[in-house]
Parts: sequence; C-alpha cells; structure tokens
Amino acid sequence: MKIEVTDEKTILYLENYYFKTKDKENLTKEIKDIFIKLIKYYKFNFSGIYEVNIFENNKYGTILEIIKKDELLFSRDLIDIKVKIKKYSHLYLKTKDYFVFKDYKDIYYQDNNYYIDIKSIDNYLKVIESCELIYNQKDNYLTKMLLIK
Repeated sequence: MKIEVTDEKTILYLENYYFKTKDKENLTKEIKDIFIKLIKYYKFNFSGIYEVNIFENNKYGTILEIIKKDELLFSRDLIDIKVKIKKYSHLYLKTKDYFVFKDYKDIYYQDNNYYIDIKSIDNYLKVIESCELIYNQKDNYLTKMLLIK
C-alpha cells in the first residue's frame, strides 16, 4: 500500500486489492473499515463529509481517492462517506526517461513525458518504481503521439 496526502485529498494505492462486493452498501462498509485502519494504525484524523472515488483496474488493483468535502457542524467524531465507483479504469505509467519503456510497445509521447498503458506491460513491477501512476483519465487520454506500436 502506498499513501499520498495533499491538502485536497488522500490517495491510497492498493496493489492487488479488490473489493469483495459490488453492492454499494457493503462496499461502503468495507471503505469504513479502511478508514478505521487508517485512523488506528496510521494516526490519520478524519472527521466530516468525504467523497471516495474507487478506481479498479484488473491488472493493478484498486486506487482510492479520498476527498474532504465539508465539516460536520454537530460532531467532530463522525465521518460521512459518499462512494463513487469507477470500474475498469485505465492506468498509465508516466516517466521522463524513454529507456524505462524501451522494451515495450505502445509507447506514447506527450508534454515531454513518455506514457504506457499498464495493460501493455507483462510485469509492471519492473518499471513502476521509476514511474508515476496516472489514473482517472479518459480512454482517449493519450492522443498526441504513438512512438512505437
């Protein structure tokens, strides 16, 4: 698990983790369990209203994007969660160094960066440490230039 925290949101990269259910009510319970673990083990301080975006990818796993929307006025200990599910989202790896992807096909070049769809790589673990994981993009995100096909 990798955690990125910014002022606007918290992002959890849950590699090889898939939710057990597709039912929104049970899914919300699983996410609340994740919140409890973050509070208990990582000393996060959550209170208020949160939007949780779920990005699942068959190859990678799950990415949770936790965005604080508002404070609750009547209690500082309560958490309210609104869940949005985005199944089968595309994940891309991004790097400035072409040689990271030199052994692969379907390499894109856009805005001085090289991109590859994670599904194009057999074992993405070889290159993920030298790349940034891009998620929540439209299917046609990479439209500029296909270098190698």
